[in-house]
Amino acid sequence: MQLQSTIAGIWAVNDGEKIRREDTGNPNKIGNSVWDGQRIRIFGGRNETIAFQLIVAAGASGIRQLQVDMSGLTNRGSSSARIVNEEPYPDDPNHYVGRRIEVFAEHYLFVPPELSTKPQWFYAPSAPPLARSGWIPDALIPHRIGRKGGIPDMNVLPGMNQGFWVDLYIPDDGSLPPGYYDGYITVSAEGEQAAQIPVELLLYDFTLPHENHSTSMVYAADYASYFPGLDNCDDALRKMAHRHRFDLVGFPIHTKPFDKEHLERNKPYLNGDFYSRDNGYEGPGIGQGDRVFPIGMYGARVLGNDPAQMQAEADKWVDWFEQSAWNGRYFLYLIDEPRASKFDWINEQVAIIKGSAGAGRRLPFFTTRTYTAEIEHAIDIWCAGMFNREEKSKCDETGKQMWFYNGYRPSHGSVILEGDAVDMRVNAWIQWQHRIDLYFLWHATHWQHNSQGPRGRWHQNVFAYPVTFMHVSDREDPFYGDHGVHWGNGDGILFYPGREPYFREQDRGIDGPISSIRMKNMRRGIQDYEYLWLLSQGGRTSEADAVARQAIPKSLHEVSMEEQVSWSTNGSDWDAYRKTLAVSLAQ
Repeated sequence: MQLQSTIAGIWAVNDGEKIRREDTGNPNKIGNSVWDGQRIRIFGGRNETIAFQLIVAAGASGIRQLQVDMSGLTNRGSSSARIVNEEPYPDDPNHYVGRRIEVFAEHYLFVPPELSTKPQWFYAPSAPPLARSGWIPDALIPHRIGRKGGIPDMNVLPGMNQGFWVDLYIPDDGSLPPGYYDGYITVSAEGEQAAQIPVELLLYDFTLPHENHSTSMVYAADYASYFPGLDNCDDALRKMAHRHRFDLVGFPIHTKPFDKEHLERNKPYLNGDFYSRDNGYEGPGIGQGDRVFPIGMYGARVLGNDPAQMQAEADKWVDWFEQSAWNGRYFLYLIDEPRASKFDWINEQVAIIKGSAGAGRRLPFFTTRTYTAEIEHAIDIWCAGMFNREEKSKCDETGKQMWFYNGYRPSHGSVILEGDAVDMRVNAWIQWQHRIDLYFLWHATHWQHNSQGPRGRWHQNVFAYPVTFMHVSDREDPFYGDHGVHWGNGDGILFYPGREPYFREQDRGIDGPISSIRMKNMRRGIQDYEYLWLLSQGGRTSEADAVARQAIPKSLHEVSMEEQVSWSTNGSDWDAYRKTLAVSLAQ
């Protein structure tokens, strides 16, 4: 491959790796699941988003005006069968109709060794991520050549990498025959073409369902002030979440008392009418509604305090949902991470509502805590950051559900910036393996500091400073260790703001949210779940289970927190698991 003197190398890697800016010797450049040294090879089914990364390494003089462009793909046997964008760069970043191919420039955050996230509740000391410092990629800035907003071109420092992320959505189109599709990716610098690399897609003859058969619930809030140019920023985030197959919660309707008119206006999100071409949406889940609805998010007192009022309000919620015939899951988010001092209060509150003569007595109760005997009769749904075999067994005995949230290696994948790329992927596989209905992520737009930390509710510079969660502990604690300030890098960040009114130098000129490598890997895991589900629907559940067990030998209650993670952190291994499933589905 002939390159300009300013470019030291160009290579590709799968979506299960984070290639640091300074890591010019990464072994994946020799070869990996998508790269043989000359050609990019990817595979998938219809209604699936396939992703890969292109890494451009700068020579001694750096690179100026670097651009990357991805062509459409054409079937080898039929030139009329093509995967192309209907509009290459729509002016509205929140308009997804016809969007098939997207290119993003990877944004890097520097984590110095002294700011590396300590174990705490993100990972056990025995199971740290592989790379805990350096220039770590996460935010994915739309690479919009010749258009306003995003990044039209890049300058790359000498001796550094610049990564580009490519999303390829294969539409749910029966006219696309299985087989090989060819395209190319073009790299230019200072207005001149530097390289053109072949891209080969192998389309298997299966289609992922639009309906998700796992549920990932992600909270977002406090972002409206970042988007003064948007009439409805909620919908912008909803669409991006839906394209990535997770359910977004945290809207006012989840934190306010019962309001029938508000709920009726919200119906298009529940029944799927909102996710339509008429509303600028196309892609996975078109016409499919949200699958989860928390009432009183984070313990908001939506039922009131007087017992009679509480019963009446609970009746209203349950009556409305039962009459709506919605097939999703609703519950009262009673309290967040309760301590033992709240157990009596929990039992009292639940007894009042369960004592209703009306429909409210059927309201399910949820809390973020593992199974606890003192409140076992009150709680219907446990959602734990970690639980052991005994707690899981007790939960099963009582017929209650156990969900899990956030990330705590080696139990499940971590959510922090330094986490391995596949960490956000493994959680959906864990859901399949243990038949767990829901995974919950506590925050995705934590663009303001949390109140527990020393900076109160100040706005955060999420593009420049990695620390996003801080906690002050005034005593030794099994999670925090010594007293003082403790922190997590990237915790609570899945979206980045396309506009930045508080740190103007970071404004990307995009009236909408920006995705991330962590979000993309979360999507990859949710899509993998659909592979497993499809195989099971074909009567091959044991085969699906065997692949899942090979991928993740132990997780959640099966592991001791003194162990290392049981899963591979190598993205190529995860492509091999998916390839095994794809071949089986295509038979």
